[in-house]
Amino acid sequence: MAEHHDGHGQLDTKSDKGHDAHHGDAHHINYKKIYFTLLALLAVSIIGPEFGIVWVTLVTAFGIALVKTQLVVNNFMHLKWEKRIMKWVLTTSLVLMGLMMAGVSVDILNHEGNNWENVAAQAAVERGLPGHEGELAVEEETEAEPVAAAFSAPQMFGLVCASCHGTAGDGTGPAGAALTPPPANFTDPAFWATRDRARIVTVIREGAPAVGGSPLMVGWSASFTPEQIEQLADHVMSLRPGQ
Repeated sequence: MAEHHDGHGQLDTKSDKGHDAHHGDAHHINYKKIYFTLLALLAVSIIGPEFGIVWVTLVTAFGIALVKTQLVVNNFMHLKWEKRIMKWVLTTSLVLMGLMMAGVSVDILNHEGNNWENVAAQAAVERGLPGHEGELAVEEETEAEPVAAAFSAPQMFGLVCASCHGTAGDGTGPAGAALTPPPANFTDPAFWATRDRARIVTVIREGAPAVGGSPLMVGWSASFTPEQIEQLADHVMSLRPGQ
């Protein structure tokens, strides 16, 4: 330690003490250690999901997130006095996230509930989902029926029309509540006073603007074949009172 004397011969160590205190408080970051830690975490994030086990994937993902968070907190955020608070914040966040997952996972994993049902998921299950490569090969060999043969007008109505027109066709679909004018009520006799089957086919094929209706009702000619549109029109006609 360098010694400094003032004009009276007194030893002046103030400068050196401040210099030592400055170095004592400095935070030396080991960037090399952080770099190799991140490389290891990258390898774990790639290898973990390859096992195909859900809990391994979850532990891997959340474990990596925790380690990275700790690296940031310890080396870059300088939260020297807030460590206890941060632990409570982290614990609370994890608890809330667990509660959220527990609350929504039931609905996500199921296809129906007390006041709702996932029609698209149910339709996918009924059609059958593609399996592994071996199963796909068998399916390609045995699939000889045209796509139109598996078409179901009531089922397709539930998928693409019920959101506005309602499952029963009464115009009470959840998306229709915000539309002006409201969606057509196919169960209302007054609706059919000025409509016939040809008009229904035109609306399905070209959209309501083709007959002077709402631009919100688009045409489906790009999505369905003429035969499928005819089947959809038959289903809509079946909702007419007295049919």
